[in-house]
Parts: sequence; C-alpha cells; structure tokens
Amino acid sequence: MSNYVLTCIAHGENLSKETVDQIVKEVVESSEKEISINSTKKLSARATDIFLKVRGPIVQKDLKNELMNVIDSYDDVDVIVSVDNEYRQAKKLFVFDMDSTLIYQEVIELIAAYAGVEEQVHEITERAMNNELDFKESLRERVKLLKGLQIDTLYDEIKQKLVITKGVPELCKFLHDKNCKLAVLSGGFIQFASFIKDQLRLDFCKANLLEVDADGKLTGKTLGPIVDGQCKSETLLQLCNDYKVPVEASCMVGDGGNDLPAMATAGFGIAWNAKPKVQKAAPCKLNTKSMTDILYILGYTDEEIYDRQ
Repeated sequence: MSNYVLTCIAHGENLSKETVDQIVKEVVESSEKEISINSTKKLSARATDIFLKVRGPIVQKDLKNELMNVIDSYDDVDVIVSVDNEYRQAKKLFVFDMDSTLIYQEVIELIAAYAGVEEQVHEITERAMNNELDFKESLRERVKLLKGLQIDTLYDEIKQKLVITKGVPELCKFLHDKNCKLAVLSGGFIQFASFIKDQLRLDFCKANLLEVDADGKLTGKTLGPIVDGQCKSETLLQLCNDYKVPVEASCMVGDGGNDLPAMATAGFGIAWNAKPKVQKAAPCKLNTKSMTDILYILGYTDEEIYDRQ
C-alpha cells in the first residue's frame, strides 16, 4: 500500500464539508487504483487534508495524472496530491522563482517600459512562460530590445517598484524558523534578485547579469551562463549537496515553463498562479492569493502557522 494525502485549499473563505465529501467520492470512483480513505484532518476553515491508501506502488506524478479529472473539476478549490511521508513537513530547502512568484512583476517588462518596448517584451515573455519558446532564446530576444537604454541610473528606481507577493514574508519567516534554507533562482537579473534576497533574508540567489557599456548603457547582451530551466535544476541539486539536504526534502516554487525542470528534480514542486500548461505539467498547482497557503500543503494547521508569526 502507498500512503498519500490530498490537500484541498479553497480560494474563498470556507471549504465546506459537502465539498470535501464530494472530492472524496470522486477520488474513489475516478481512479483505476483501489483507493481507501483513511481519515480527514481540518487544517483551517479553508483547507482540509484527506489521507489515502492506494493499493500497490504508484509514484506521485502517476497518481496526480489518474486524479486529474477531479483536480481540474474545481475552479475554486486546489486539490494537491502529496506523498504522506517524513519529508512532507521536514522540508529543509525551498527554492523560489522571482518574477511573478516572489514578486508580482516581471522585472524585464519594467525595464522595457523605460525603453519603449514593453509590448514586444511582454509578448515574448508570455510565450516563454507558457513553454512555447526556448527560454535562452527568449531572453536573448528580449535583452536585445533593451540595447542603448541608460540603465545604471534606473536600478534603484526599478527596485522601489517591486512588490513582494502577499504571504511571502510570513512564509519565509516560518520556514527559516524551521531551519529551512531558502533560495531564489531567477531567469531575471542579479541586481534585483539580490535585492529581494536581502529583503526576505534568503540564503542564496542566482540570476542573469546584463552587460553594460562604459557609458552605463545596455549592450543588448547578458554576461555569463544564462539561468534557464536546466541551470535551476542543476543549482537546486548543488544546493542540496552544499546544505547537506536530501533531495526529497527540497521544494521548488515557480510560475513558468523554465521552472518545471527544477520542480521535477526537487522532492516536490508547486506551480504558483502559473500559466495553464505549467499547471498541468507541475507536481501541483496553487492558485490562491497568499503564499502562506503553501504551509497547508506541508500539513500545518492555522494554529501551528499563526502561533509562530
């Protein structure tokens, strides 16, 4: 038998018992596997755990795919499939994407607004985040459009426009209190990733470096290796090694196609308000308003979460 847990998180203020009972019924009926319901546990007014036993071995990805009809049938409730083991709460490394994850904005689009090419850059960004365009190529195309922009005087101005996603500071504090290492790996730019790292007191950051000429203008190129999906995946493994964290105790949170390789590599992956194709491919999707809801996925109750704030 394999032990799993379904975490049901309502987007609104309440997750009714009727909805939980309906999800239980659909799970049992929809899977080709023999599934029995062990118990349920209310985490908050908005979140409930449903503990499952599945006959025979099955990996998380396959069980999620089997239950996809149930997961996709609720527009106002996220249903997350997790392995119910010792690593669920014992996460020791969380890795985050930055743009549209830790912050609401896409930094390259903020820069593009100053260059008058925001619309063109946004279109390329959307294609890249939907996994319709190779990330390295998309970054080269977007950065090329910024050539000639006097950037050296804009860094501080743009930093002041960055808005941290609701719930992120509280989530980071909670995880740090649990001795979890935190990192940001961004396909954006190091000046801003370092700024967010300092704001949230993260342990590590990696991002791309824009090339600037002697006059402080962008050359339309980046320097060094590009932080793409493969780089994020490899860096996550390196951080596990450096921090002596089992890979099973790691988690990747992101919204774009270039986050999927690291999600697949990590012990678990969370698509945060992500593009539709990313939500489908990721280990789970979370489409709520506050990132503290990630703590429900780890099995924490409101009492455990807010007593520590």
